Amino acid sequence: MRILLTIVFLTLVATNLNAQNPSENHLGSWYTYGSHHRLSERFSLNPYAELRFYEASSNYNLAYISLRGNYHLKNNQTLGIGYAYLDIDTVFEFDHQPNIHEHRVYEQYVINHKIAKINIQHRAKLEHRFLDFVDRNELQNRFRYRMSFTYNLSKSVFINVSEEPFVNFQDQVFHENRFYSGLGFKVTKHSQLQIGYLKQHIRKNNLNRIQVGISFKTDNRKPKTTLAQL
Repeated sequence: MRILLTIVFLTLVATNLNAQNPSENHLGSWYTYGSHHRLSERFSLNPYAELRFYEASSNYNLAYISLRGNYHLKNNQTLGIGYAYLDIDTVFEFDHQPNIHEHRVYEQYVINHKIAKINIQHRAKLEHRFLDFVDRNELQNRFRYRMSFTYNLSKSVFINVSEEPFVNFQDQVFHENRFYSGLGFKVTKHSQLQIGYLKQHIRKNNLNRIQVGISFKTDNRKPKTTLAQL
């Protein structure tokens, strides 16, 4: 907790010193909900929701809802395809602009492995973004790659660090990057809570965000019968 408070304090100082536009003047927040439902050996579902604010709990920025289906190639490799809907409010940066609505279809490949006691995950995602502006509709495509590291401090507490650059297929190719570091708490066998700091570089803006997320998992697979049970 001391580490987290130190991060928050340093973030506030840095934000005040380096403020360039309204969105950079504030310590924003992302609140996330995720769940993983294993349906069988090969298939699983991931509902996910996200709510973002320009400040801790005010000045609404974005709502994100998605559902992804996964096919498990192996124990450590997964292919997924999903759909997401976004409602984006940019009024905090651009006055008198109505919300942008986005329908997003995406494909991803995830592989997990371990080095010593560190769990490493690679995620490659291709996104097709159908954006609904006031005066036009636009299709944008981009690729994003995330590498994340998880280290267990104990049976119930872990550290998570990730880096995710974005490659845009339109103008401004390298338009976004996200760096995240945080603490995770395994609340129960099937749920966990994460609290951390997200540094988001997007369209030449450097945003500081506190991220709070909760996740759940279920498993409907039948236990395998062993020789000892026969």
